[in-house]
Order: sequence, then structure tokens, then C-alpha cells
Amino acid sequence: MDWIFIGDVHGCLNELNLLLEQMHLTGREKFVFLGDLINKGPDSLGVLSRVKELDAVYLMGNHESGFLKYIDNPGGKRRRLFEQLKVQLGDSLEEWVFWMRTFLPYYETDEFIAVHGGLHPDLIPSETEIDILTNIRTWDGHGRDMNNIGHEPWYDLYRGKKTVIYGHWAAQGLTIKGNTFGLDTGCVWGGALTAMRWSTKEVTQVSALKTYMAINNE
Repeated sequence: MDWIFIGDVHGCLNELNLLLEQMHLTGREKFVFLGDLINKGPDSLGVLSRVKELDAVYLMGNHESGFLKYIDNPGGKRRRLFEQLKVQLGDSLEEWVFWMRTFLPYYETDEFIAVHGGLHPDLIPSETEIDILTNIRTWDGHGRDMNNIGHEPWYDLYRGKKTVIYGHWAAQGLTIKGNTFGLDTGCVWGGALTAMRWSTKEVTQVSALKTYMAINNE
């Protein structure tokens, strides 16, 4: 078995299919989707249906977490996106919501930790709130402001021995620093969809077929 990690898909089904084709899969792979399968792109339902067919680990992204919170208590800044997603999911909404609730906050083996956003510098993942695991980019020492370029990136503070593979930070693109790999390369913004094969650390990318959302939008 060989692990394959895939960054934020955000409803970009065509690019996901192209990426899987380009990787020349043997059937012995185990996928880890790093969260944010949904929203912003053209076909969240298609992406959910496609990835559910695969032998995979599904991680909770901030968009899945936000959508589940919205289902329980409608409101918030992404209301428009979440309402659009509800329409896409249609009569199968409850089934997809039930499945998304099974997504993991992180996945850890003897060699790596996979997570959507990143890690708290001073806590192990099992002791970390899911809002930090799914949203962190930078660290202010408290977890109140995790997206401030005036603060250090979380991975500059990471001292663990295990490799960390994460998504969430499209603005920085493919980022390999120390023993951390950032694989969100902004496909939905017109960038690329990125995968990494664990055994070789080979990175495979497919360019976005179009820009689906302006970068200054939610």
C-alpha cells in the first residue's frame, strides 16, 4: 500500500479526475483527502460522490466543519455558499451530512500526521480543538488570530519528528519546509490541484481548467 495525499479540491471534479488519471494508479494506493472537498467550485456533489468511491481517509476541513455548524445553526459568513451546497445535495442532504460528520480531525501513523490546517505548536493533535486543526495558518500564542501574516506560520514553530502534510493555505501555494508539506495550491482560484505520493514524495499537479472564484471572494 502507498499513501497518496490530495490537497483542497473545493468542488473541482474535472481537475480531480484528471489528477487521478495522471497518477497512473495501480490499485494499491490509500488516499488521504486533506479536507475542503466542498464549496467555491462547480461540483461539490460530484466530488463527494467521486471520493466516496475510493479507499480513502477523509479529513475535516474548515468548509466541512463550517457547513455542519450551519446545518445545526444556520447563519454566518458563508451562508450563501452553504445554501448553494444544500441545493446541490438535494434529497440526499441528510445522507451526505451524516457522512461528513465521520470525517476525521487529523490522521496519524508512526511516520506522519495529516491535517487540514496545521498543528498547535504546544499540544499534540488529540488535545487540540478542531477549530485550530482546521483553521490555523499562523500562531499568535493563543489561537485567537490564526490568519495574520504578521505572526509566524505554525510550521515554523513545529518541533515534532513526524512529517506533517496539510492543506488550507492556498495563498502560499506548494510549500515544503522542514518536515512539513503544504498541498493546497488554489485550484478553485485558478491555480492547481496537487497530490503527493508518500513513498517517493513525488508531487503531481493538474492546472485548473478555469478560475471558478475570484480570489477576494469568500
